Amino acid sequence: MIKSSMDGGGKRPSEAPGHSFIRATAASEYVSGYVNELQKKNIDQTLLGKRKVDTAIRSLSKKLDAIPVIRVGLTEAPGQGDHTAAFSIIEGLARLGFKGRVELVLKSDDDNEWVQMKEKLQLFIPEFNLDNDEVQALHYSGLECECIPLKHLEDHCRINHRPLEQPLGFWAMNANRSWLQSKIAIVIPPFQWANTKPRIERKDRGHQNLEFPSLANYQILCTPKKPDLSKLMKGDSRGPRLEKVLRDTEEGRIHLLPVYGIHHQALEPAHDVIIKRLLSGAIKSHTSAFEKTVVLILSPLESLERLQALQASLEVPFYNLNNTDWVSSPNETAVLQYCGPVPKPVFEWISCLDRPLVQEGANSAAFMSLQGKTYLPLRPDGDTPLPEVITSPPAKKKSAAPTHDSVVIAERVKIEQLGRSLTHDLQAYSYYSVAQDLFRKLRPLLSPMAIKDLASKFEGMVGANHFDEADFRPLLVDSITYSREGLSEEQKEWLKCLVKANSFYPGAIPTELKSQLIEGGKALRKKRVSLEKLIAYRTSGLNMPYLRLQLSALSLRRFEVLKGITLEHPVIFTDTAHNMDVNELAGDICDNFALLIPALFQILRQDFSDDALMASFFEAGEGKQSLLDKIIGHLFHENMAHDSEIRSLLEPKESDIDELALFLRGEFGGAYSKQVFELMMEPKNNAVYCGLTRLTRRDWNQILPR
Repeated sequence: MIKSSMDGGGKRPSEAPGHSFIRATAASEYVSGYVNELQKKNIDQTLLGKRKVDTAIRSLSKKLDAIPVIRVGLTEAPGQGDHTAAFSIIEGLARLGFKGRVELVLKSDDDNEWVQMKEKLQLFIPEFNLDNDEVQALHYSGLECECIPLKHLEDHCRINHRPLEQPLGFWAMNANRSWLQSKIAIVIPPFQWANTKPRIERKDRGHQNLEFPSLANYQILCTPKKPDLSKLMKGDSRGPRLEKVLRDTEEGRIHLLPVYGIHHQALEPAHDVIIKRLLSGAIKSHTSAFEKTVVLILSPLESLERLQALQASLEVPFYNLNNTDWVSSPNETAVLQYCGPVPKPVFEWISCLDRPLVQEGANSAAFMSLQGKTYLPLRPDGDTPLPEVITSPPAKKKSAAPTHDSVVIAERVKIEQLGRSLTHDLQAYSYYSVAQDLFRKLRPLLSPMAIKDLASKFEGMVGANHFDEADFRPLLVDSITYSREGLSEEQKEWLKCLVKANSFYPGAIPTELKSQLIEGGKALRKKRVSLEKLIAYRTSGLNMPYLRLQLSALSLRRFEVLKGITLEHPVIFTDTAHNMDVNELAGDICDNFALLIPALFQILRQDFSDDALMASFFEAGEGKQSLLDKIIGHLFHENMAHDSEIRSLLEPKESDIDELALFLRGEFGGAYSKQVFELMMEPKNNAVYCGLTRLTRRDWNQILPR
């Protein structure tokens, strides 16, 4: 690493012990030495160890060489985990001797998912054509790789005179596997991925669960090479901007802290709080006034509003590399940059270049562990905990330096506690952020009256600190059902008659029209249609007291309070309503409210004494709104005037960042990562090989061509 001066004329201080595991690969004495040693070995030995296993690999390689096609299944997911898993398996098959064709079968549930899936595919195979929704024959890891949308699989096989069912398939993440169309499928999840059980799926004999070693993984050790951004990101405006950031990092002018994983559903609602803490830790990690850290967001975020808000609250410059050039200033100690997903080689280079990768996924964790690199897990208690090394025997080393298990164990505990400290207290803030997102979807589907009804119910539930789904959900479903498009022709006709009746002078409604309304109303009621809700959520401005007098048989007493005389037509909505799953949305809102309401109650109550009257929690002062009124306006009516006040109320306090600063500086974590690296490179932990060796002779007889 070149020790050139940083902006401001100073020099970077000498690195702390263990920091070589965090700095650039070229500066990592241990990793580079270990990789050089491995590269001297035969690739079979690198993957599978000693001579005895080499015989097995040659036998397995011969079998794989005889298979013309292996299928790999891929479904869409929020991040790049599923894609990383699928392509890692393809990579592993190639290194184990497979020379045939890979059929990568792509399944997405809707058009939006399909677009996202294609965009991620291009990050792994730059030649993938985003405008082509048909089968694409490309190359990956030296193999022919056909990317086949599931809907085209059957036609593709028929046109090319191939059997629809292939002998062998692979899966990584959870999905509906019935569509893979393989006689035998091996399920190999990322290491320690609790959501998916490793197993063999046989067409006629069900599942056989596999017991893999605790550190089993399908990643292959490789030293990330410096990517050619001009080639990998050709036509991408981010390319030149990102290149400047990486160049400044390599030349020692800045520290680079890459952040991936805040898009996870458990973290994204409070991603701004996590970033705020990381920025504070990055600044405190500096040991010189001349140091500068760029926090680079690699997660795909739908909105950058809250990152932009940090620019003002923390006085930290924010740059969106999609449309803004970064102009470095000597007065900056920290910079926040949003980049979003990048091609796989770029991601791997960034991850190993400087500061620890901040992430939450199994695939990223496996990759970092196989580089001997420290990383910060945002969900250590989730489905991808830190690897356990306590019960593992020390790996044999040529070096005389002993393995300090006590140090390794202590470092693991520290890293785990650090990950928890960044995310453990975000619940109330997350619940409210999720509620905001849900109501963005809900508002276009509701009439003003429906919103008013729901807001009133919400206010009562917060006041009582009690959420009753059996009471709230029917109201919510009715609010959507009677507000959104999709009324029957019978309902539409009846509402037209009602509007027409309102246009006549008092006492002048034609008898025929009155009869239509009464008889039509009775018919709708027999079909369990609530006329009161249908009127309330579909009309406005009707003179209901007058109409009730004229049409007493309809018993519309509820609407005596409506005094409007302006005629308006039933509410009209956009196509959003057609695409909304009412039950799913209602279920999400109920699940969220069950968590949000108790949290809000505690926050609203904390400024009052225990013996204060409940009503005082929600009373507005003279000329002022109550806090609850502001929250209702914020959620239900999108009144953003009090956004900062509400978020500051819900946002957790700043956490202790001393340990985070030490970790980012490289003062602990190196010994733990080194031992995990050595253990994961043991032959028994190659998961693709382990899965293949679990196949029986009968399985191979079905797989191999006759």
